[in-house]
Amino acid sequence: MARTRRADYQRSNRIRTLPLSDPEQAAIAAHRLLQTRDAIGRRALASGLLAVLSTQTGVRVPDLVVPDEHQPHRRSGGRIVYSLQGDYRRRAPSADDPTVARGGRPLGRIRVLNRTPARGDVVRPSAFLNTLLHEFCHHYDAERLGILHSFHTSGFYARIRHLRDQIEAGAGDGLEDGVAAPALLEEGPLPLLERLWSIIRGL
Repeated sequence: MARTRRADYQRSNRIRTLPLSDPEQAAIAAHRLLQTRDAIGRRALASGLLAVLSTQTGVRVPDLVVPDEHQPHRRSGGRIVYSLQGDYRRRAPSADDPTVARGGRPLGRIRVLNRTPARGDVVRPSAFLNTLLHEFCHHYDAERLGILHSFHTSGFYARIRHLRDQIEAGAGDGLEDGVAAPALLEEGPLPLLERLWSIIRGL
């Protein structure tokens, strides 16, 4: 591993938190996202959640695409052995303004596929949210930590867990403050904290 990439790996492994300034606001945005299944609606609501997370963590808002397509996948022996739920890419900086890509587009671009690899069913809301948070952590690494080639280190996964824990705590604060939220599509009549935590805990 080259010296720069080794330093990035070690830095990624060392940083284990991804603090939010207002977890309740993030929880409300995540809750709204969990209620929709169509690609257009998910793109709109997921973009809203990304805007909240980006503002609270001091990074630029990434671009988001949600193709209503099967997840790319590979088979072996008739079974799916790999599928791509989503990915993160960095565009080349503009020569005129290196803070954006050509045409003024964001440097960061997140893609989350809306359908399962084999049958083409709509991806479960919890799985969609999980992928979105995962790719946002890659964006955070590039924008805030300066790690353009973000590694899947133990620190990276610790940052994802910290992000999820804050969203769960934000849902609890919302209940205590009397913030009402609509019921989730897939969940029973549990309190918001329990419903949202049951989803996030399984990510």
